[in-house]
Amino acid sequence: MTLKELAESFPDIYKQYSDHYSSRRMKLKPIDRLISFIESEYNISIINIVQEKNQNFKPCIRINGNETKYDISLPLSRSKSFLVTKALEAINMGLAS
Repeated sequence: MTLKELAESFPDIYKQYSDHYSSRRMKLKPIDRLISFIESEYNISIINIVQEKNQNFKPCIRINGNETKYDISLPLSRSKSFLVTKALEAINMGLAS
């Protein structure tokens, strides 16, 4: 998910994200800044479990202590995007505190 997609799909969360990083200088990629924001503001952990044989990752997300593992194997960048989307859906539905 790009920042533009975030702004269009979840304007309230995007505003919080923008306010959070407006005065900070961070040398992270946008997706990593977004993950950092989600993990620091909500009770969500984004976890990528490495599969050593093929260097793909199994996405896993923990929301309010409840862990969900997805039975798919993705490259790291796609796994991060997938988990950010799942996290934003949970936030939007009020599942994350």
